[in-house]
Amino acid sequence: MQSGPPAPPFRPPKRTQPSNNKEKDINLSGSPHPNHPNMSQTRSSANESMGFKGQLGSVSRARLHCVVSEEDKIPYIGRKGIPTQNVLAICDFDMLFTYFVAGWPGSVHDNRILKDAMEDPKKYFPHPPEGKYYVVDVGYPNMKGFLAPFKGERYHVPDFRRSTQPPNGFYEVFNYSHSSLRNVIERTFGVWKKRWRILSIMPSFPLETQKKLVAATMAMHNYIRRHALEDLEFDKCDADPYYIPEVEGDVDIGGNPVTTLEEHDGSMDDFSMESIRYNIATSLMSR
Repeated sequence: MQSGPPAPPFRPPKRTQPSNNKEKDINLSGSPHPNHPNMSQTRSSANESMGFKGQLGSVSRARLHCVVSEEDKIPYIGRKGIPTQNVLAICDFDMLFTYFVAGWPGSVHDNRILKDAMEDPKKYFPHPPEGKYYVVDVGYPNMKGFLAPFKGERYHVPDFRRSTQPPNGFYEVFNYSHSSLRNVIERTFGVWKKRWRILSIMPSFPLETQKKLVAATMAMHNYIRRHALEDLEFDKCDADPYYIPEVEGDVDIGGNPVTTLEEHDGSMDDFSMESIRYNIATSLMSR
């Protein structure tokens, strides 16, 4: 969701036309948080002051426990040996979901889900306009409209914070700043999952109902963010930019939170994005 003039008042999310695939996709939109009317502009300005001009938000995936029939279970089995569904989501820097696709089996790679959403016109993916981009982790290519970190270097904020060694050198300085920016989606997923515990202990609903629960809880998450006078988890996130809620029973816990475990091979990397990444890293090193 781009910063700029306030959007019209909140409207309930409009269901997109169903695609031929069974995955559920939806665009979520609405007005800024009423208690912080300039939040988007303020955070966007702060991000740009770090050198990340043109950022729109962050793209990542979350894995959720799901219930499927025995005959359909195999592709849904993830690394922890339990059935999960993959949810691809985009959030802005106000911790609002702006788009998601739910229902992919847990074994499917993140980049395949993103590629399908981008290429299928019925998925209504919000492609970044010229000069804009989403920040993504190493599981996605550094392709046009998507800014990824440098592979093979320290990346995640918790890794830096646990270490006595500060970010060192061209690649680590960039990765630390990139991760600090991208962790908004980890925090957003954390608040969402902690509030709606049904996502971690999914009842035996039909899979289509489970996907509808993703849509409903994301819409309510956005509504609370925009309209709640007080909210404990959002208040903690606003007070501490590194706070990520811990969710008991979360199938994403273990390793780096809500991030991809596989690195992309670089075959889809784009020269223009490599130039943007290099220029940002150079600017950060000169400070």
